[in-house]
Amino acid sequence: MRKKTLLIVVVLIVVILALMPGGEKGFRIRVIANSDSPADQAEKMAVVRILQEIVSRFDKSAIASEVAANIDVLDAGVRKVLGHDNYTLNIKKIRYPAKSVDGAVIPSGKYPTLLVVIGAGTGRNWWSLLYPDYHGISFEDAASGDIEYKSYFWEKLKKILLDR
Repeated sequence: MRKKTLLIVVVLIVVILALMPGGEKGFRIRVIANSDSPADQAEKMAVVRILQEIVSRFDKSAIASEVAANIDVLDAGVRKVLGHDNYTLNIKKIRYPAKSVDGAVIPSGKYPTLLVVIGAGTGRNWWSLLYPDYHGISFEDAASGDIEYKSYFWEKLKKILLDR
C-alpha cells in the first residue's frame, strides 16, 4: 500500500512539473563552442563570462524582456570578446532535460534561451538558468548534439519498483 501511494505521488509530481510554464523562471543562457579543442573551449568560456557580466546588471524578475531589450548590447559584448563574427546569437525555445542540483530538481521542459553558437557549433555546450534561485549554477554537456535525457522521477520510480 505504501509503495502504491508513493507511486501515485511521484506520478502527480511529474505531471505537475510537466505542466509548469517556463516563463521568466526558466530563461536560460546556452553557449555552444565551435569544437572541443582547448582554444575553442576557452573561447566559449570567455563568451560565457561576458554574458554573465552583462546579464548580472539586468532586473532578474523580468529577465526575458531585459535580454530581448538588450540583445544588441549582448551581441556587441560577444563580438568584442571573440574578435570575429563567426557566431549566431538569438533567443529561441530549447528543450532541456531535468537536472538535480543539491537535492533540488530543475524540471525538464522547453525554455526560452539566449543561444550563442560559435562557428560550427560542434563542441561541448554550457548552459545556466538566469532565475535568481539558480543563478551561478551551470552545466556542461559532453556534446551539444548528444544530450542524454534522464528523468529524476523516472530513476526514483525504477528504484522503488525494482527494490521489491
